[in-house]
Amino acid sequence: MSKGRGPLSALYNAVINSVDVMVPQVARPFWESPAGPKTVFFWAPLGKWTLVLAGLGDLLNRHPQVVSVNQSSILALTGLIWSRYSVVITPKNYSLLAVNFVVFLTQGWLVVKALKWRRDNAKNAVFNHPYFPRPRRGDY
Repeated sequence: MSKGRGPLSALYNAVINSVDVMVPQVARPFWESPAGPKTVFFWAPLGKWTLVLAGLGDLLNRHPQVVSVNQSSILALTGLIWSRYSVVITPKNYSLLAVNFVVFLTQGWLVVKALKWRRDNAKNAVFNHPYFPRPRRGDY
C-alpha cells in the first residue's frame, strides 16, 4: 500500500484494495511477498524488460555501423551495477537481477558487434555526418 496522500496514491490504493479481494488463496504468498505485485519491486523490473526488447530489436535489425557504442556501453554498465544492487537490497529482488543481467548481456553484445565491425571495416568506412562536411579531394 502506498503511504502517499496524492491522487495517484489514492488511485493505486483503490486498485490494490479492489484486486486484493479477488486474489485466490494459491496466489496469496506471491501477492503478499515483499517483492510482489503490491510493491515497486515487482513493477520496476517488469517495465525494464522493454529495454531488453529494444536491445534485442537492435541486435536483430540494426547495422553495427550505426550502433552507438557510448550509449550501449553505459546501458551495459548500468545493467551490471543494478544487478549487483538487486542482491544487496532488502528484500533481494531476483526479478530485478534477471532483467538487469539480460540488459548487460544484450547491450554488451551490441558493443562487441559494433567494435568488431569498426575493426574489420575501418579502412573502407565512409562516415557522412551532416555537421562535418567531407574533405575535398586535395584537402587530405
